[in-house]
Amino acid sequence: MRFALGLESELKPFSEQVDKRFQEWIFRHNAQRATAFTPEQTEWLRLMKEHIGSSCRIGRDDFDYAELADKGGLQKVWAVFGKHLDELMDEMNEELVA
Repeated sequence: MRFALGLESELKPFSEQVDKRFQEWIFRHNAQRATAFTPEQTEWLRLMKEHIGSSCRIGRDDFDYAELADKGGLQKVWAVFGKHLDELMDEMNEELVA
């Protein structure tokens, strides 16, 4: 889409762009926090990033499907992030898809 609109000069696979944006986002996010994401949180964030790379977004319903459900689904990810889950998903959707 960005290529078609002339915002990008080179056509690149969406998943590669999501990977690059994720690396930038997580680095920036960890730098702004008193503590970095835990390894378990980072693993969930990577799973969420992969989902965004294939589906262009992530929402609560997506934890009922495939790999996310196999890892414990919404109940598990809620235990990992608590009340910050929706905020993180919104931020990832905005930052990684933009």
